[in-house]
Amino acid sequence: MAEESEFDLDYITERIIGISFHQSCTEQTYQHNLHSITQMLQSKHADRYMVINLTERSDDLSRMNHRVVDLGWPERHAPSLHLLCSVCKNMDRWLRAYSENVLLLHCKGCKDRVGVVISSYIQLANVSTSDEHALDLYSMKKFCRDKMVNLMTPSQKR
Repeated sequence: MAEESEFDLDYITERIIGISFHQSCTEQTYQHNLHSITQMLQSKHADRYMVINLTERSDDLSRMNHRVVDLGWPERHAPSLHLLCSVCKNMDRWLRAYSENVLLLHCKGCKDRVGVVISSYIQLANVSTSDEHALDLYSMKKFCRDKMVNLMTPSQKR
């Protein structure tokens, strides 16, 4: 989809996808890639996907897809605890609603926001998950360890 690697797309678990568009991505390329990703989600997951936007509000994203929940915060800042809890509750509610539901965590710029959310969701999962979700928990921890640890600020790691 992205010839020049204008974004990173990771299946963190089978049902949680993280996507981060690079800062160098032009607006035209961003729009094109966003359209392609929306088509891919629609073809693979039909109406069983939701997008959580972790960047500041994006009208482009909301116009392109009605399944967008804007829960972002400014780049290079830590989110408020209230916002982080809201993101995790939305994720948990969506994923528990139906076993085929898929979640896309979207951010533009640095992908540290995806790491912050996954780290927080791991903590929620540690408290509330059953043994059957152990593999997902392991996958999320591996994603954070392998791909996020060098991108996050000290306050985000906490």
